[in-house]
Amino acid sequence: MPPRPDQPPSLDVAIVMFDFGPTGVVRNALRIAGAAARAGLSVELWVVQDKGSLRRDLPDGVPVHAFGPTLGTNYSRGDRRRAGRSTVPALAALIAARRPRVLLSAGNHFHTPAANAARAAGVPVRLLLRISTGLPRPDRTFNPYRWLRYHYKRRKAERRHEDAARLIAVSQEIARELKRSTDVSPEQLVVIPNGIDRERIEASAREPFDHRWFEPGSPPVILGVGRIDKYKNFELLIAAFAELRKTRAVRLMILGEERSAWRHRLEALAERLGIAADLRFEGFQPNPHPYFRRAAAYVCCSRYEGMSNAMLEAMANGCPVVATRSATGAAELLDEGRLGPLAETGTAPLARAIAERLDQPRQSAELMAQAARYDLSATIDAYVRLLAEEAGRTPAPRAGTAPRRTKALAA
Repeated sequence: MPPRPDQPPSLDVAIVMFDFGPTGVVRNALRIAGAAARAGLSVELWVVQDKGSLRRDLPDGVPVHAFGPTLGTNYSRGDRRRAGRSTVPALAALIAARRPRVLLSAGNHFHTPAANAARAAGVPVRLLLRISTGLPRPDRTFNPYRWLRYHYKRRKAERRHEDAARLIAVSQEIARELKRSTDVSPEQLVVIPNGIDRERIEASAREPFDHRWFEPGSPPVILGVGRIDKYKNFELLIAAFAELRKTRAVRLMILGEERSAWRHRLEALAERLGIAADLRFEGFQPNPHPYFRRAAAYVCCSRYEGMSNAMLEAMANGCPVVATRSATGAAELLDEGRLGPLAETGTAPLARAIAERLDQPRQSAELMAQAARYDLSATIDAYVRLLAEEAGRTPAPRAGTAPRRTKALAA
């Protein structure tokens, strides 16, 4: 028998995401879930498929409910989109059965199914959407297809925002974009930036590490980090590296979960450009910090971002950073270019920006000081306070702290 609408909720918070793949969205969701549970909230993680390498980091006392088909790990974004759409009835039934006070969609990829399911469930639920990336804007060339796609995505975003009690932007730049491009009210919007655990990063960076590419006298290594897919735009990084390689000895290393089709595509591009011998794919690395500590520069040229965890971690390790302006949040982290070049999207501009950064002092102390402003404990505390408020609960304070109300930051 389905629950009556007047039955009380049985759960404080459900956090929904696709799976446990090694992404910033998943890492943040696991941290939030663990902290909320420790603060006395009843929390569950809801996933389409109970798969992924970060499953090992599941916090104690947080149950997992899988409600969709199993795709494995080598799936495309199209596969994920189709699976998400197909699970709306199952997710709506789970909402109706478990009756969470709050449903937090952890990343952009699942906002539309979450909003549709919340609408269809027929029971009260406070929907919170964590806006982890901006909308990808078309380039400056007039491409009707790209503009139509942009406006279609914008309209979809506006519709799901109408159902949301709160929109959580991960950077001030995302918040400004939301206010500029969608009809979001000030009461809906809160900014909670991503954060890093500096003590853990420092300990991890000091772990034993031996790699022949980082031996004394070896060419400088440029680092790219992230899941190997279309949106991280490693094609642009490889093309810019090939341009840079014409004038100096340098190597390119890419860390991240590999999708076989995309790796083959990138390897073929490197062969065509004649730089395959200077490119190395390292796969997913649970501890990337020794790489950041030794790299000559980290480059982020994603088609879109929110606030890059990898960029924050690079900065915390004192690694020089280069970014394209398409990577939302980069300008905020790099202080509008003071701490690293912000290139326009394109092979030549990015190659020039990397060369410029390699020729400058590392600025390690300044980069580390900037990264220190984004403290993970403050980020997680802000999420716990917000979830508790939305659930109508008072979180148990951490030792030595007193509960505070969450305030929407100036956006």
